[in-house]
Amino acid sequence: MAPFRARPLQRFYLVLALMALTLVTAMSTGFGLFYRLVYVLVLTTIVNYVWNWLTVRAVEVNVESRTRQSTVGDIIAEQISIRNKSWLPKQALEIDVLTDLPDYSGGMVVNLMGHASNTWRTQATARKRGVYKLGPVRVANTDPFALFRREVLFGETETVTVYPKTFNISGFHMPTAELSGESSERRRTHNVTPHASSVREYSFGDSLSRVHWNSTARLGKLMSKVFDLGRAGELWLLMDLHKDVQSGELEESTDEYGVSITASLAKKFLASQEPIGLISYGDQRYYLPAETGAGQFERMMQYLAMSKAEGSTPLEEVLATEEAVWGPQSLLVVITSSPYEEWGIALRELGKRGVRVAVVLLDGNSFGGFLNSLDALDELYLSGIPTYVVKKGDDIATSLERQYTGAQLATPEQLEVGAGS
Repeated sequence: MAPFRARPLQRFYLVLALMALTLVTAMSTGFGLFYRLVYVLVLTTIVNYVWNWLTVRAVEVNVESRTRQSTVGDIIAEQISIRNKSWLPKQALEIDVLTDLPDYSGGMVVNLMGHASNTWRTQATARKRGVYKLGPVRVANTDPFALFRREVLFGETETVTVYPKTFNISGFHMPTAELSGESSERRRTHNVTPHASSVREYSFGDSLSRVHWNSTARLGKLMSKVFDLGRAGELWLLMDLHKDVQSGELEESTDEYGVSITASLAKKFLASQEPIGLISYGDQRYYLPAETGAGQFERMMQYLAMSKAEGSTPLEEVLATEEAVWGPQSLLVVITSSPYEEWGIALRELGKRGVRVAVVLLDGNSFGGFLNSLDALDELYLSGIPTYVVKKGDDIATSLERQYTGAQLATPEQLEVGAGS
């Protein structure tokens, strides 16, 4: 059993109890030593209170060079400066940055002489995507007898956005939709209509030709037109964030791998001016209609950074709910670690309607999970759905080049050879 450690407030109550007991004893016995002990306890309590109060006064804290945006695996850094504005030395000041960033540790204990200062730089690795709070800075002190503890907050709460990591997945190929000529690259067989179906706020990367000037003048801010692109040839990314099928922790988790794969796919196809849409059911429904351009990638990265693997809707229900989104010749990539065959059956039905489907299946067992995600492989293979398997520690770019072929993983070149024979 761990030893009991009294907190400052508990110690103070113990001293009060001891003070009262000593005073009662002194009054009962008339023995002068007990009266002197009461005086010592009272004086000690007052001195410690004043010490604690003076120690956290006249202190100035500044935070500089704080990271506002980062990517999983990158360093989040900030520079903290503390200055003693009085002549009284400050002993054992506990400095800590209040944050919900995973595994962030920027605390330290400093001693400052009169009018002295100290500066240090904190660094932490961003281990999971998300939007986190950083700050304020807490300065705390406990008196020598640990009777009192006082805390003062400096600065404001700011946010740092950690985006998912992306990879170069040039070897990943989607099943072709409508092709033009003999090219192996996908080409949309329709043009963007000149009619805007709605407007949205302007995003960096949008062309000025997309600006809807009437809405801009009325609202006082730039607004972009959203065109009716139709459905044929659009690529949709469906990231499964149902909480019951996730496993692993921080950057070594199925949802972090899945979101990174989703972001990498978006980066690859948006670079080719393909219209990409996003659907994900996590802590809420995340939906982006299919569009092209750098602005779409920025919006998608923001959504993926905000998403949390706290969904309560199983993948098969998501597919049923969003079924109307995908028309004939749409392309759908599902990223999941779910082992259940129901969603595989749902994908097979979508295939019958002309929707081209591919699956990136994350092996939950390799991340320490109890569910065997690979149980879904047979159903997907028998349904003719191209499937790529990713395990913990795999090189994602390599894994997305190898398609599951029943008993093994094969590269696109091997599949072509097999089809030719």
